Amino acid sequence: MYFHVRIKPHWKEDTVSALEISCITNRTVSAGEVMAARIKELVTVPFCPMDHLRFSDDLGEVPFESRDGDPEMSFVFREFYRAERDIQGELRISYLVAPRIQPEGYRSSPYFDLVAEKGGVLGSGTTFLLHPPMMDELTDYQLVWDLSALPEGCQGVWTYGCGDIKKEQISVQTILFSAYMTGKINSVENDCAGFYWFDTLPFDGERGAAEITRLFRYMAEMFHDKGGDYRVFTRHNQFPGSGGTAFPRSYIYGYGLHDEVTLEDLQSLLAHEMVHNWPHLSDDPAGLGTWYVEGSAEYYSTLVPMEMGLWSPEKTAEVINEKAGSYFSNPMNHLSNMELGKLYWKDRRCQRVPYSRGMIYLSGLDAAIRRNTGGTRTLLDLEVKLLELPNPVPEDFLRIGGEIAGFDLRPGYEKMCAGGMMEPDPEAFGGRFTVTPCRVRLDNSQHRGDEEFLDETAPGYRWTVKEC
Repeated sequence: MYFHVRIKPHWKEDTVSALEISCITNRTVSAGEVMAARIKELVTVPFCPMDHLRFSDDLGEVPFESRDGDPEMSFVFREFYRAERDIQGELRISYLVAPRIQPEGYRSSPYFDLVAEKGGVLGSGTTFLLHPPMMDELTDYQLVWDLSALPEGCQGVWTYGCGDIKKEQISVQTILFSAYMTGKINSVENDCAGFYWFDTLPFDGERGAAEITRLFRYMAEMFHDKGGDYRVFTRHNQFPGSGGTAFPRSYIYGYGLHDEVTLEDLQSLLAHEMVHNWPHLSDDPAGLGTWYVEGSAEYYSTLVPMEMGLWSPEKTAEVINEKAGSYFSNPMNHLSNMELGKLYWKDRRCQRVPYSRGMIYLSGLDAAIRRNTGGTRTLLDLEVKLLELPNPVPEDFLRIGGEIAGFDLRPGYEKMCAGGMMEPDPEAFGGRFTVTPCRVRLDNSQHRGDEEFLDETAPGYRWTVKEC
């Protein structure tokens, strides 16, 4: 099967005002079968406003029926388009989408939405691309940017390349869960890494690109990366606060309205998001593997900058206290991983627990593996081994982990999954810190970076650098 997409951006008032989309596929479709689908809502982020949807083939216009599907993983809601007659020859799809206008008081879900700013638009394919209905189906994909309606010097960039791109046998999911950027793009490309932004940045873009390249090279070697480029796409949020959303081989970084952003801020976010290129564990149903994916990102994004000499031990202790402290101060930290998975998008406090819980558990597991093997094996050996599997599940983690560690991981793992209180290992994070019990005030805020302290306190811990 092939799936070809042509994107024609339109220009108005110094930005991209709309995308004219044309798709062609040779996928066989009979009367009553689904021709295409779109993600109407993904973790509360809606599909872009869409007009002029039309399906056609060699015989002309194809009549269709649209119908909502059942929720997928509890937070993916798709609409399916069924043909009312057999498709003859190629199926052609055409429509127009406008960038999303974020509602008043918006505080950012994942950066999937296609959003305009001065210079152009940036977003993921999930919120503007109609697609073949089977997410895991492989296809030969061709992306063409028609920039004829844009000012001279504009370009289009995708996670997997600049300009027109052909990729053989990639999944529909890969096409959707990747970044698309078009307009007056500024860029710095160094060897294996690229950095892209619109208008002006609050820091030096050249230095930012250099930091991205340095981090990526280090992590790629650490995780035995099999090769390929990495791209960071930047957007200026219309709300306070910065953040990012990771995709395979790329991520979208957003910095907040009127926020002062430094390269150190960028570095910290990049370290976390970059790790997402590697550690993976099945997360279906939601909650099954989030602790591992996000916990790994939190752990290595704390450890690697210290190992690279980018952060001092004192700075690293601050970061550990911030990340781990958010677990002990979170009123939802008693919930199990699966209970949290059901509440991620209903109660934002529940989103943060797997990050910190996973980091504390994995940092302790690393220390235990080192102790039991005399320092010959580490958590990284387990993580790299899991990367050899196409879709590892928790039982793979326990089996391979037991083989590497030389002890049964299940008791500690089950306690962590059930919501049992996490007690930090004093030898975690390279054994360079002293861990001291303390009391912490519970923080009831919904968003990371906000504070809504309650009168209640709970047991917690604090990390300080060990005295030599």
